[in-house]
Amino acid sequence: MTYLLKINQNERSYDIGVFESEQSIFKFIEKIPFVKKEKGFNCIDYYMDFKDIPEYYEVNYNNYLYIITKFSFIPDESVIFFSWNKINCWDENMAVKETFTDGETTVDAYSIPNNEVKDYIQKRETLYRETIKYYEEKGLKVERHALGSEDGEYVSLLNDSILYLLDVNAVDIWEKSEDIKDFLNKYKKFLNKF
Repeated sequence: MTYLLKINQNERSYDIGVFESEQSIFKFIEKIPFVKKEKGFNCIDYYMDFKDIPEYYEVNYNNYLYIITKFSFIPDESVIFFSWNKINCWDENMAVKETFTDGETTVDAYSIPNNEVKDYIQKRETLYRETIKYYEEKGLKVERHALGSEDGEYVSLLNDSILYLLDVNAVDIWEKSEDIKDFLNKYKKFLNKF
């Protein structure tokens, strides 16, 4: 498996290159003297402050030079951070049988493991269809809103309050519910915890 390393700041994103391991990524990043490192619970975060980035700096990794310059970034307080994701090399190690690539797929505002996406979408849409059916029987109309937003889609009654977010928590509660009425009760209890 290979990894694609990037530098990100707000909407700006720069591909640095592909590495064969996370250890190689760490070696690359740690060659940069103005990068800061924070250890999280299960990860390491690398970032730079704009004020620390020089006008011109060459990172020499395996005799390849990668240029970092402050002129590539916005001069503000926003975080400039490194990120990497596993990427599939389609021409190496060809699969013997159909198999999902490693990684995740964004479904609305949430990342779902590739091998779970189809099931997740089916459950999510079934929940929505059952909600429509339940409220139509009561003479009420249900709507969906905010597809593609940062916080994700939600379901509401027409001109009324939000019933639930169409997110991972709602799908999980739906899976554990007997029917839509049971789901709505459990979801309200879930919300009351916050």
